[in-house]
Amino acid sequence: MVQHEPLISFDGPIGRWPAWVVLSLGLLGGLVTYLLVGNLAVVVWLLLEGVTLSELLADPAGTMAANIGALLGGNAIGLGLGLGVIALVLARLDTSVPLTYLRMRPVGLRDVSLALLGLVALLPAVSWLGKLNELLPMPEFIRSLEAEQMQIIEWILSGEGNIALNLVLIAAAPAFFEEVFFRGFVLRRAERSMGIAWGIIFSGVIFGIFHLRLTQALPLSVLGIYMAWCAWRTRSLWVPVAVHFLNNALAVAVAEWGVGDSAEIVTLPWPWVIIGCAVFAVSVRLLHTKRRMYV
Repeated sequence: MVQHEPLISFDGPIGRWPAWVVLSLGLLGGLVTYLLVGNLAVVVWLLLEGVTLSELLADPAGTMAANIGALLGGNAIGLGLGLGVIALVLARLDTSVPLTYLRMRPVGLRDVSLALLGLVALLPAVSWLGKLNELLPMPEFIRSLEAEQMQIIEWILSGEGNIALNLVLIAAAPAFFEEVFFRGFVLRRAERSMGIAWGIIFSGVIFGIFHLRLTQALPLSVLGIYMAWCAWRTRSLWVPVAVHFLNNALAVAVAEWGVGDSAEIVTLPWPWVIIGCAVFAVSVRLLHTKRRMYV
């Protein structure tokens, strides 16, 4: 039996605006609000913990390293207010059925399990894409900026802290709020503007660029495209949320119990990559053939 995804009625105040205009304004508004709110939240958090502005301005990287909780908490606040809330507001302005618009529907355990299996199988290939991406020519200032970012990431991942809290701030918060924005609002509007295939690709690439790590834009974009496809294929945002959470939770787990540099990209031997790609293809095929194509 063919099961169709319910058609969305764009009957909100901005519903009849050109799709690319709403998409562009939404992206700009969400990303700018995320940066402003997130950075402001970090500064306020640090001030509340007794850090002075002169200390912060004199050595921002060192101050952040000594106050990882403020950095993670401020980032989570920025994600929630800058991406999550913006996506919900735009969805409501776009349609009278915002939750359907964002694909916030229940999902079966089978779909979630297959999507998670696909992620795990894809990770060996993603790690090789990360190494390949690092070999691409980049301006020196980009590499210097990303070296500072990697230093902060390493401090976060290797820092001593409450692993449950780290899972909330590093895995759960980004998984939910980023997915609401990128696989909720952005994907829906991109589908309307570019069609389903290009909308999925666009959502994934924008997700890769959003992290401001051009040396890892390729693997992040591939993961973003996979999560966008999962959202469209299963008709549920909760599937990419689960995939995103597992991906980030694995990074936290490796940092907590792994060996060596937790921020360093680890590549597996090619046989593992080939096996992983084969398992990934099977999981995607099973998800794809569960229902026929949606309208």
